[in-house]
Amino acid sequence: MFVPILNEYYIMPRRIPIIAEGEYYHVYNRGALRLPLFLNDSLYDLLLYLVTIYSKCHKITVIAICLMPNHFHLILRIEEHGQLPKFMKSVCGTYSRRVNTLHGRTGTIYEGRYHAKHVPDDSYFKQLCRYIHLNPVRAKLVEHPADWRYSNYAESVGSRFHIHAAHGLVTDAFGGRRQYAEFVLTDKGHGTIENVLLLNDLAEMKLK
Repeated sequence: MFVPILNEYYIMPRRIPIIAEGEYYHVYNRGALRLPLFLNDSLYDLLLYLVTIYSKCHKITVIAICLMPNHFHLILRIEEHGQLPKFMKSVCGTYSRRVNTLHGRTGTIYEGRYHAKHVPDDSYFKQLCRYIHLNPVRAKLVEHPADWRYSNYAESVGSRFHIHAAHGLVTDAFGGRRQYAEFVLTDKGHGTIENVLLLNDLAEMKLK
């Protein structure tokens, strides 16, 4: 639906994307005022657990994940009858309530509603996977992406079995684990992005 521009100061509201079965989405959110979402290791583990159990309940396939101190990234596929809004409400709501109970506080812990970007093609998907898995390296939290316990890079390349996700959907896009590792590590620390749409989306997210 086209919205007429009444004057140069008209601003379109942020649109909620139409979520389609069988499609891939990059979902992310961050802490209010960019404050930490995860104050200790047990809270990282809690969110990983919630993502695992609620993805099964709401028919969502988790492909890639990276939890950072003040934000998180997910690449998800919506299965038949999958419910992304219900999944995110369950995950984020349960996590927020637990954090508030543990720390004796109230109110939202997030900057706002989660964001979801459609993954339109193979190029976007490949570069997004690398971008997400290199987040801890760019943030200087670790020197190697496999050393970050709260992303599924190590699972994707077969060096660890801690996080539950469809890791094979990442490496299959590259022809195998070795090829994906090479794609990521030859660009380690830089996160070069050649896909213009992805570059624009990341700029909009302001998480670069």
